[in-house]
Amino acid sequence: MSILLSELHRSALVLTMNRPEVMNALSSELVRALQRAVEEAEHRKDVRAIVITGAGDRAFSAGTDLKERRTLTPEEKSAQSRLLLTLSEAIWRSPKPVIAAIGGWCLGGGSELALACDVRIAADDVKFGFPEMTLGAYPGSGGPVTLARLVGAACAKDLLFTARRFDAKEAEQMGIVQRVVSRERLLDEALLWVDELSSTSPLAIAALKRSINEAVSLPLPVAVEFDQALRRPLDATRDYEEGMRAHFEKRKPVFRGE
Repeated sequence: MSILLSELHRSALVLTMNRPEVMNALSSELVRALQRAVEEAEHRKDVRAIVITGAGDRAFSAGTDLKERRTLTPEEKSAQSRLLLTLSEAIWRSPKPVIAAIGGWCLGGGSELALACDVRIAADDVKFGFPEMTLGAYPGSGGPVTLARLVGAACAKDLLFTARRFDAKEAEQMGIVQRVVSRERLLDEALLWVDELSSTSPLAIAALKRSINEAVSLPLPVAVEFDQALRRPLDATRDYEEGMRAHFEKRKPVFRGE
């Protein structure tokens, strides 16, 4: 059976990491498969968003496949970490929103993968953590940067320096996850989130995602101009015309990403 399952639910492409016997540990093969799936979805008009989740009841992902990692040279370990960072970059670049639907353990590289997504929906049984510090390393695929941007430097240091576990409630309080639901409701909640996109333009979503991701590190006047440069072309799109027409006709717009 494939280590990555892909299925279209309405307008959501659900990618399920399918290594439940090892808590969906991120092997190089699995990371490459995720990256290919995310990049291929960029050009599909039937896909409004991507949902990444894990198979089985135990974990979203327990992190990097340590059995694979222990056989690697230092250079190969660096290349393996780079693979996960490349996947994160593919998620950041994707014009589609990417949602992590997280249940069970979410550790190390699994947490880094979740942090790379645009929205995180967690089951109430989630346990997050960054155990790399206990192995003489630290998250090497962008996690410290994305975590600090989400929760601030002091909170990020607390979580990373101590390698402590934290649950869905604390993650929600810190802003790491946006919604917490029962385990049974996890995938349904992610699909409902995607359904909410039906009244929005995919072109506007893509521009907005890029603005939020990239402008945050720019000086304010530069960031505002960057943001406006992304917004202005939308005025000439068919989606904008459709949105205005639907508003005055008091109906739901039908956006086509054109």
